[in-house]
Amino acid sequence: MRFVAKSMLAVVFIAGGCGSLARVDFPNRLIGSDGQEIVLDDIEVIVRDSDLDDEAKREQLRELGIADEILIEVLLQL
Repeated sequence: MRFVAKSMLAVVFIAGGCGSLARVDFPNRLIGSDGQEIVLDDIEVIVRDSDLDDEAKREQLRELGIADEILIEVLLQL
């Protein structure tokens, strides 16, 4: 009986902790001006799109949530 109770308690602790392992808080993550997280892959897709001119790339980077014009210029140089 004690073994079953201890086993059930262990399962509860393990199951309760699973959600905390899935969430990793990165201190240097990118947050856009609208508060939404910016994914670097999204930036790369915009910057490397050969069908867009620089002004269209700037506009898409702004829509992504990047408000800093200096940062946008730096990203366009990649």
